Amino acid sequence: MFIVLNQDEIALLDEQDQSTGGDGGFQGMLVAFQKSLRRGTSELRLTDDDVQRIAKYAFDYENGGWQTRLIGIFGRSLGPNLGREPA
Repeated sequence: MFIVLNQDEIALLDEQDQSTGGDGGFQGMLVAFQKSLRRGTSELRLTDDDVQRIAKYAFDYENGGWQTRLIGIFGRSLGPNLGREPA
């Protein structure tokens, strides 16, 4: 699927320092999204695995601040559950 991020969502995505891309986990995921974002059209391609990872990092770990960022980046496009079916 393709989503189109607005300028506020892109700004949140770009808060991740690209030098952390090799750190894996949440940081690596956001840096990979930065690199794959089509800057001219603000389009970002997300696979089903990407959507599952986004929801996993947002809801399945202790609160570390990234949940708010993920909801800020993807909540408008994927919904409040970030693509995960409600429980």
